Amino acid sequence: MSESQSPWATRSRFAVQALRFGRSLIVGSGGTALDFAALAFSIRVLGLEPTWGRAVGLLVGGVVLFLGSRSFAFRAGSESAVAQAKRFVISELIGFPLNILTFKVLVWLLPQVLPELLGLLANFLLFVTYYYPVRNWLVFNTKQPLVAQPAT
Repeated sequence: MSESQSPWATRSRFAVQALRFGRSLIVGSGGTALDFAALAFSIRVLGLEPTWGRAVGLLVGGVVLFLGSRSFAFRAGSESAVAQAKRFVISELIGFPLNILTFKVLVWLLPQVLPELLGLLANFLLFVTYYYPVRNWLVFNTKQPLVAQPAT
């Protein structure tokens, strides 16, 4: 049995992925908190229609998500930030209408629920099904093998 097929190598890869996913959840939570605040402010203070407020929230949260994902969640500083930012923007341009559509469907299905809460639900649904996989495999993939690094 080669080392790459050993149970320890599989566990190591799983541990690296689990840590990456956990860090991404932390970053996503921060981005979501800003998104939520901007959405609530846009709707409740500025009087914007919920869909426009959602757009404002997504834009505000996106900046935090890129910086936090690059430096903390995926620790992908070995590649050019410009190249990663280009891929991130493209993935967000695809994800943005998906997020707005998900949000609008949730508002339609659950009109009795506050739009701010539906924004959180839309974020979570898209995080699991689209954002994390795309960021992990396309945006911040440093093309380095997944190897657990000992803590220093």
